[in-house]
Amino acid sequence: MSWDLPTRLFHWALAVLVVFSYATGKIGGSWMDWHMHSGYAILALLVFRIAWGFAGPAPARFASFVRGPSAAAQYVRALRSGTRTRLPSHNPLGGWMVMLMLALLLLQAGTGLFSNDESAHEGPLAAKVANAVVDRMSQVHGINQDAIVVIVAIHVLAVLFYQWRLRIDIVRPMIGGPAGARAMLATAAVLLALSAAAVYALVVVFPRP
Repeated sequence: MSWDLPTRLFHWALAVLVVFSYATGKIGGSWMDWHMHSGYAILALLVFRIAWGFAGPAPARFASFVRGPSAAAQYVRALRSGTRTRLPSHNPLGGWMVMLMLALLLLQAGTGLFSNDESAHEGPLAAKVANAVVDRMSQVHGINQDAIVVIVAIHVLAVLFYQWRLRIDIVRPMIGGPAGARAMLATAAVLLALSAAAVYALVVVFPRP
């Protein structure tokens, strides 16, 4: 595997923010302000990663690692037979794990925009919809939080399995690697800025009366 710098920075920034969001959401109270801002940052990162999945270098593109069920089954059979195939991007199973995590985090960030904590905090778009919608979004937000915890745990266990059981190093490439061409870094910076601007417009500009 060979991950570009924007992909590596995205990965670790997202990991830190997810843990921070979970912790501040559990603590509640005045920490909910930080929880909400962390959610906005996560949403901006997710928008960036989706764009990077089409505009980034080959290993980061969805087309490089999203495969059908048959490819995933073939990969599992190869592992069971002892074959250790080293790929430049995610393997077929890892590719679907990435897509599932992105989907769950998008759902979490999206529902958070319409949720409330039955106290003094509510998402920036909660006032735009009916109370019944807010209640449903809040419910989904809570349930999906548990789903994210489960999928993150599976992800960590899978990483440990690859590192220690299969002897395939997938941690080091996500820590160090090529910086990338200046053109790609500039593209990543522009996409991140546009993603942040879009989220700002959604949570600050649009809710204004």
